[in-house]
Amino acid sequence: MTKSKWAFILLGVMNLTLVIMHLTGYFILFLKPTGYMIPLAINIIVLAVIGFRSSRYHKYWTIMVLMLGIPILIVQGLMVLLAENSYAKIDSPYNQQSLVIEYRHFTLGETTYFYNFYKTTFGLIGKRLDNQSISIMIPGTQHPIGLGAEDVLGLGKEEWIADDIVRFMTWQGMKEVYLHPSPSLTSSQDSKGKIEKREQKVKSPLSSNTAADIEAFITKMKHKEDGQIITVNGNRLEIRYDKTSGQSWIDVTNDNEEGAIPRQQCSRIVPNEERGYYMLEECTHRWEYPLYPITENR
Repeated sequence: MTKSKWAFILLGVMNLTLVIMHLTGYFILFLKPTGYMIPLAINIIVLAVIGFRSSRYHKYWTIMVLMLGIPILIVQGLMVLLAENSYAKIDSPYNQQSLVIEYRHFTLGETTYFYNFYKTTFGLIGKRLDNQSISIMIPGTQHPIGLGAEDVLGLGKEEWIADDIVRFMTWQGMKEVYLHPSPSLTSSQDSKGKIEKREQKVKSPLSSNTAADIEAFITKMKHKEDGQIITVNGNRLEIRYDKTSGQSWIDVTNDNEEGAIPRQQCSRIVPNEERGYYMLEECTHRWEYPLYPITENR
């Protein structure tokens, strides 16, 4: 078998492997920052070398390959350049698996941040976690100076609440990423058990992870019980009441700087059935923040 035939076979195997991986949601992670530019370049170079060195192939066809391949390579490069994707990897403290985060942002009046997640064991091949990508939009008038995509996601403050579940305190509330999602994330009893067991270890007297506790805090707010405190997702909420003016409000601070909501004051907590969240409303920096999901057992 000639070298040209071996080159064609290897090229075909590489291309077929990449196509199958793409269709099944797997990616070679070191290729992600440049898209498919490297495989395209390999195809163009190998085919051009074979064409120019072999007498069996007309150089006319080689020139056609170059004329078609180079523009495709340029278009792919422009797409990668315009996407401006960035990548970060966080390792699990439980085993060798990791979570790779692909993120970018788009600004047009407001800034929208996009995040895709990939699970990987050895850092070479990653599996995209379908249906777990998120986007977070921040209006231009409410965008704090210096806030980046990492800050919006809460990157660096994430918590592995189980060996395959990562919790992020994002700008718009809590986001959990499942490295081994079941067909229905909400019905996975194993995942729920892991979360509950993990939270029992880290829960403090001031922390709250139930809708009932938040409802009780809302009642205390209505009664203007000064000094009452609750902590939700790292955000420390304290009722403040000024007897002179008769005004009450909520001081929002971060528990060890782990909360997703910046330090400020808000007027109230309101259950929003349509959005499915308890909302902090009429706050200093923006009108509202998602605080905690509304559950059925309220």
